[in-house]
Amino acid sequence: MSLKTLKDYDMLGWRGEFYFKVDGPKVFKARFPNKGTIKLQRNQSFTSKADMNVWSQFKTVKAGRDAIERVTVILREKDHLKKDSTIAEEEYEIILPSKTRYVILQDDKERTKAKLRIQASRTRY
Repeated sequence: MSLKTLKDYDMLGWRGEFYFKVDGPKVFKARFPNKGTIKLQRNQSFTSKADMNVWSQFKTVKAGRDAIERVTVILREKDHLKKDSTIAEEEYEIILPSKTRYVILQDDKERTKAKLRIQASRTRY
């Protein structure tokens, strides 16, 4: 996962405080990071050193059947003076199982981009 911004989101021009919200099926929701924010100034980027999960889920699928999960990923910017603003939002269809793919989540003006890896692998237990 990586995140880069070309814009100042703070009124004073300091730094933007970003986090991800993920809405899965039914009532399953997640936030990354769980506590705190990713702080970036203009032209600064964040790259995770290890594989960080924004969303994880186990689902039982019978042999020979396909399953599809729909997950909505939202990139938000925290603002202490007013309501947190949604920078980008997109729904992804994940076919189970599937090969690893990379997607770009970005705002309308392409000033803030997040590169995400979607992995849906088969496991046995």
